[in-house]
Amino acid sequence: MIKKLVSHPLYVNMGLVLMGVGALGSALTAQYVFGLAPCPLCIYQRWPFVIIAVLGVLGVVFSLKKQEKKASFTIFLAALAFLAGGMIAFYHTGVEQHWWKSVLEGCTVTFDTAAADLLKQIESTQAARCDVIPWSLFGISMAGYNAIISLLAAPLCAISALLVVRRANGL
Repeated sequence: MIKKLVSHPLYVNMGLVLMGVGALGSALTAQYVFGLAPCPLCIYQRWPFVIIAVLGVLGVVFSLKKQEKKASFTIFLAALAFLAGGMIAFYHTGVEQHWWKSVLEGCTVTFDTAAADLLKQIESTQAARCDVIPWSLFGISMAGYNAIISLLAAPLCAISALLVVRRANGL
């Protein structure tokens, strides 16, 4: 049953779309509904999910056209995106836990004011810091959950891509 699901390119790619959109929706909800300002590392963690969602949509199109090997390739690329996102999230978790210092400086400034007021706004704006945990559940931050999920999803996608190719080859 599970092998059939993870070897079916349409289901896997639909899952990738849902994971990408779900992760981005969660991040944007945390930001705009609950007021959790993202730091630069938080923003960088969103990009792999954008890529994963786009790859998932491409994979769905390939699956519907019965191009299973191309659909498999999108799953493999999603595995690489999960790996990259997991590494960014792990790095962010290390910064939050003070295992190491971030090489980035955070600053949240909007540019919807007059040019003369821009300097005052920059000076008065509290920067979102990468080394502060604004939210956690069971002692794990959002970056920590992202690292766990992404680093588990990467090998699962790679295995799924292999199973899809095997299925396409009739094995």
